[in-house]
Amino acid sequence: MNDDEPIVPVSIPDAPEHLGSREADKFIEVAAKLARMRVMTDADVDALAFYATNWVIWVDAAARVRESGHIMRSPNNFPIQNPYLAVMNKAQRECLSILTEFGLTPSSRTRVKAT
Repeated sequence: MNDDEPIVPVSIPDAPEHLGSREADKFIEVAAKLARMRVMTDADVDALAFYATNWVIWVDAAARVRESGHIMRSPNNFPIQNPYLAVMNKAQRECLSILTEFGLTPSSRTRVKAT
């Protein structure tokens, strides 16, 4: 434990105005979960906004991959990886990284100590 850690009250902050409606909905959904875990504060708004933004990118890219498949044909008719698969994978890595910071994965949750 860090005895000098700043004490910030648990809260469910409003979603930042710059988020779109889908991002804002995800922000509020996850903020409520984090508040129930007693780890959501006003200091965490930016990190959660990054998560919500990447989550929407992941959802949209995953839909494109489902529509057109993992492998596509190039203009020269060669099989290539769907470019949306790379977008989806990058957004997924970003989301997982942020989820871990918040203790929202099974292994990271064991390391979170709420006061």
